[in-house]
Amino acid sequence: MKSAANQTASVSGEREKLRPDSPSREEKLAQLERLLQTRLLHGSENLQAFLRYVGMKAIDHPEDDLKEYVIATEVFSRGSDFNPKIDSVVRVQAGRLRAKLLEYYATEGKDDRVVIDLPKGHYTLIFSYAHLADAGGKGLVTNAPTAVTDQRFTAEAEDKAYSLNRIVPRVVSRSSFRGWLFLTAGLLALSAVLGVVAFNYRQETLRLRVLAAPSLAAETERQAVAPLWGRLFQASDPILIVYSNTVFQGMPEEGLKRLRSLPDSGIGPGSPALSPIVSVDGKNDKPVTEFYTGIGEVMGGSFLSGFLTRLRQPFRIKRSLLLTWDEARAVNLIVLGSTQENFFLRDLPQKQDFIFRPMKDNQNLNSVGIVNTAPQPGEQSLYLRKLDGPSPSKISEDYALVSSLQGLSEQHRVLILAGITTMGTQAAAEYVTRAEYVADLIARLNLAAPGEPPRLPDHFQVALKVKITGGVPIQVFYVTHHVLRP
Repeated sequence: MKSAANQTASVSGEREKLRPDSPSREEKLAQLERLLQTRLLHGSENLQAFLRYVGMKAIDHPEDDLKEYVIATEVFSRGSDFNPKIDSVVRVQAGRLRAKLLEYYATEGKDDRVVIDLPKGHYTLIFSYAHLADAGGKGLVTNAPTAVTDQRFTAEAEDKAYSLNRIVPRVVSRSSFRGWLFLTAGLLALSAVLGVVAFNYRQETLRLRVLAAPSLAAETERQAVAPLWGRLFQASDPILIVYSNTVFQGMPEEGLKRLRSLPDSGIGPGSPALSPIVSVDGKNDKPVTEFYTGIGEVMGGSFLSGFLTRLRQPFRIKRSLLLTWDEARAVNLIVLGSTQENFFLRDLPQKQDFIFRPMKDNQNLNSVGIVNTAPQPGEQSLYLRKLDGPSPSKISEDYALVSSLQGLSEQHRVLILAGITTMGTQAAAEYVTRAEYVADLIARLNLAAPGEPPRLPDHFQVALKVKITGGVPIQVFYVTHHVLRP
């Protein structure tokens, strides 16, 4: 018969076998690289850069608590003035990464030995071993933290059971002790079997719920926004998001000047695949710069990408100067920015009631206004930005348009989100992606009879009023809308 010391060592050894070891550095690096090479991240440079950065930080400095500011400045090239309340790039990429991790471990990575997780509200990755869902090793359960807790509980239970076995021999005979030991061992074995069955059942249920939750949430939201977005979602090709990037002349070090303003007629720089781009006087004595776009277009792209990712709707993003007419005809388009920056919008086949025109604002500064060419009773015929001072940066009020039009082919659609200023463009993008705004818009444009599913007109324009504080749109208000006729 083993001594008490040997029995203690035996129980302790069995207990250690149940405790999951942390993956080695080499295993973590291999799993990180496997994820970076997965097809799910193919073509997403921002997401790959984010994953690589937080992954290496978690491997080399697991004690560090990564902050949003650090990631924004070191991964996404934000400046020292980065404000997470205004710029949500880190939160958006973290949400995308969590969705990709769930999808990966439900498909390509379902048999991986090492699991990577990004807990919500944190930016530090967790590496752990996957736990086999059955004795045969088929199927992986990826809820490692729960597994650790349950196995710790099992180990503590074994400690208590062993302590009881040490006391019994003092009060019973040798044969009684053997009988008691066999009975205890049998009960422990039965408990362990039942515990494993219950644990695996619970873990598999949790895993399926986690995998199903995003899908159910996405489907619920898709149904809610379908009256507004349904026709854009119907095409087989991904939606193409086009953002304006105005052409400038000069260099940042010497000063930039807009190459050409909104013309009264004809197509100017900004039309798809226009080449070459020349200056107003026909000379190219100064370099042409096309690497800049408005803050609102960037934020609008963030709103749209987060919204479409959440709804699992495929999309692509392209700047307007790289768009070709063939491409524009073949897909559903979402355009960020007005005809002031996206000149090709002037060639859309459908007449619009609200149009952008260059003019003087209330401060007698060169600006752009929205002209209502067919004002209805009680509507303004002109909408202008409002300044609280002589500087154009002191904008306190802007106006924007949401225009749902026929595309360059009859089977496709184009959704234009544009403000007088770049802040108005940002507000328009937020208006069509936030649930409360979308619900209000559907209610206002609904053509269906009471009791029937909502139905919106085929083509329409919505005018919005935007309140701005410190260069940030803080409130968006519906002003009016027009149903457009073919």
